[in-house]
Amino acid sequence: MTPQETPAPKTPGIVRFAVGLTFFNTWVLFEETIVDRHGLWQYMPYYRVGRLCSWDIGAMALIGFVVWRFFRREKAL
Repeated sequence: MTPQETPAPKTPGIVRFAVGLTFFNTWVLFEETIVDRHGLWQYMPYYRVGRLCSWDIGAMALIGFVVWRFFRREKAL
């Protein structure tokens, strides 16, 4: 790092939470507008219409991991 470069400040936790929440909200909108309305839930094992199910938990885990990984990489740059 040259003397002219300054490291980027760490992203605040509230921003990380907001990014994760935004992506999860996108998943919920996809569920309601595509999966539920078009009957695709019939082809998804363990899916429960209008209730928390394993698909929602999987989406939360995946989104949490991707957001964590993205902001972790930011620190290394």
